[in-house]
Amino acid sequence: MELIKRFGVAFVFVPILLFLFGTGGIWLGGFVAILTLVGLMEMRWMLKTKGIDIPWIMIPLGMVIFCASVSGDPLYLLSSFFLLFVMIMAIDLFSNKIEGSSQRIAYSLMAVVYVAVFMPTIYQVSTLPNGPRLITGLLVVTWLTDSAAYFVGMNLGKHRGIFQASPKKSLEGFIGGIIFAFISAIAYKYVRDITMLQAVFIAISAGIFGQFGDLLESLLKRDIGVKDSGSLLPGHGGILDRFDSLLISTPAFLLMLSFIK
Repeated sequence: MELIKRFGVAFVFVPILLFLFGTGGIWLGGFVAILTLVGLMEMRWMLKTKGIDIPWIMIPLGMVIFCASVSGDPLYLLSSFFLLFVMIMAIDLFSNKIEGSSQRIAYSLMAVVYVAVFMPTIYQVSTLPNGPRLITGLLVVTWLTDSAAYFVGMNLGKHRGIFQASPKKSLEGFIGGIIFAFISAIAYKYVRDITMLQAVFIAISAGIFGQFGDLLESLLKRDIGVKDSGSLLPGHGGILDRFDSLLISTPAFLLMLSFIK
């Protein structure tokens, strides 16, 4: 039954994602804004499960930081972070909540950076020259990398437990994912007419950073003690569960592209 749910959601969700990523513009920007909002809510819920009650104001302030990230204005971004920091501290200060205040401040900032700063890079890549093709390529190669890592690990994985955050993952699966990322990125180059350097950047971002993104979310969930970040997508968990790889691979990709401008 769980497998049927997964395929059903994928059957509907995948074409929508390919359309939005391939189109870019305001449609993708609006979609990424929704992902960010839901992601912030999932982070707050997960942390609350661990006993860390992040103030609700983190969510609207996180969306302000999202807008600042999209704008690309460093002063706007700094001002938004300053406002978040002061507001979170002020809530504990005026309510005399001393115990756990440093933890709440640290986790609030971490949650906002992880979701509201990293998620908008999806839209930022799409605004670059040939951006929709680049971000679609990163999306597709990230999916294929995850699938390759899983199947290689299942069939050839002998060295498991190298990552305590995800004990079932194997070294063979991790390496297989990297190899397949390069194969699929180079194949995508000839299908969608991107440069070889851009294809290499996609492969590195998806194959290495994307897999670390998956492991990072596993680390957070294992520490917090939850199986999924949410239940919005039946059989798939929450938004953060589905976009954990892109949350790390996309900023890495954007940074690499910035060096060849």
